[in-house]
Amino acid sequence: MINRIDKKAFYKLKSEPYLKPISDLGVGFYNLDENTAILRFQLSNSKGPLLINKNNLTAYAYFESNNGSVSDVIELEIEDSNKGIVTITLDSEFLHASTSTSVKGQVYIGVNNVDGKAEYNEVAVFREFTFEVADALINKISAFTKIEYIRMFSQLKMKIEQQVKDIEEAIANGADYVAEMKSVLQQGIETLNAIVASGKSDIQAYISQAKSDLTKVKDDATEDITTVSNNAKTSVQDTASSAVNNINTISTEATEHVDAKVSEFNQTVEDNGFLSPQILDEELGKLTWQKYKLTSDKGEHSNVTLNNDLNTLRSLQPGFYYGLGTPINISGVSTSGFIEVSVKPPGTVKRISFKPYNLTEEYVMRYYNTWGEWERVDTNQSDTGWIPFNLINGATTNTSFKGVEDNGFDCAYRIEKRGSVTEKTIRFNGKNLTQSQVIAQLPSNLFKNAHSFPIRVPTSNNYSGGYITARPSGEVKFYINGDSSTWNEDAYIYGEYSWKE
Repeated sequence: MINRIDKKAFYKLKSEPYLKPISDLGVGFYNLDENTAILRFQLSNSKGPLLINKNNLTAYAYFESNNGSVSDVIELEIEDSNKGIVTITLDSEFLHASTSTSVKGQVYIGVNNVDGKAEYNEVAVFREFTFEVADALINKISAFTKIEYIRMFSQLKMKIEQQVKDIEEAIANGADYVAEMKSVLQQGIETLNAIVASGKSDIQAYISQAKSDLTKVKDDATEDITTVSNNAKTSVQDTASSAVNNINTISTEATEHVDAKVSEFNQTVEDNGFLSPQILDEELGKLTWQKYKLTSDKGEHSNVTLNNDLNTLRSLQPGFYYGLGTPINISGVSTSGFIEVSVKPPGTVKRISFKPYNLTEEYVMRYYNTWGEWERVDTNQSDTGWIPFNLINGATTNTSFKGVEDNGFDCAYRIEKRGSVTEKTIRFNGKNLTQSQVIAQLPSNLFKNAHSFPIRVPTSNNYSGGYITARPSGEVKFYINGDSSTWNEDAYIYGEYSWKE
């Protein structure tokens, strides 16, 4: 849990080649400070605060007491990467070891060399500084005071033991309370028996009254049912007689209609002959409709077990299948999936399509005179769109354009993937630039290799323009072509560069 109890000391360190006397921070910590003794440093150079990021720089510190105690080489935490502020919390064990001494410290920074090449190694050492470590007052309590604390604890222990003894005696006297509870229980039983006897008498009275009421209701209901039954019987008899008359009439009419249709059918057979099953098949065969069965009657793909046999796969008839053990040996691709077989008459061209059930990919095997291998036919595309970024170290976006439509574009980069090809594009639009200035820090994965490309400078004819360099670390610099002394405050860069990986 963080309680925000800390003792922070702030100090500015500058990367410069001038040797200066050891600087006393003017601060001190105690040997009982635990996770609260914090040193904060602002790292800078002649151009201002260093831009520190875990992807490009690492900061370390080392401490040594004048009694010979030393710390580990400790990595500093980055508090504000834009202002170059880093912090370190002093270890409590080191503070104990350095009690009543002066501690000397030093900070180091190194550039992360992603290429592992010696010529790219960069390390800087900052000036030394000192601070004091004092002994906390509580460590100076006398032996007499400690004995007094022990005597007070003994008295407290005796008091607690007496209270425990009193509680045990009270529990031993609990038998009297049990006898009293049994007496109260007996009184309660007698009261409940009286209540039960009174309740039985009341319930018998209610039962007798209910029987009388139910008998009266039954007699009244029987009389009503008899009346309704007689009325219903008469109505049903009348309805039945009417229905019989209607049925007889309809039956006579239906018989006459069927007889007429039978006579009509007999006359048709006599005139045209009877259609036999053989004649029916011949007539159906003359119709132009799809007669080949591609799926089951329910439209489902038929299961086919191929056992990784390529010949069995290639001999499949046209149709739709769900293959098990399909002979396709590609990493990550399941051998179970949907198969479509297409054939061009007279069988000289054949195409087999396979879609694994667990992927969005599609593979095709084709036959023309000879069989080919599996080919992936779907495409894998992605586009990040334009991702804006800000210029740094005083460089800013130019907003005063001359002859640029739509007020120009902002600084941004874009990554597009089309199958196995990756195309990257970067745009620059900036001013307030100087020779060899670091103008941007971009993601380290944007540039796989170092790049150098020209950039338009539309505002002057006194120089031949400029160019941009980018390193795999993401560092981007601007350089002026020609005489840099002619560069003026109104000059700006504007351009776009693309490359493929």
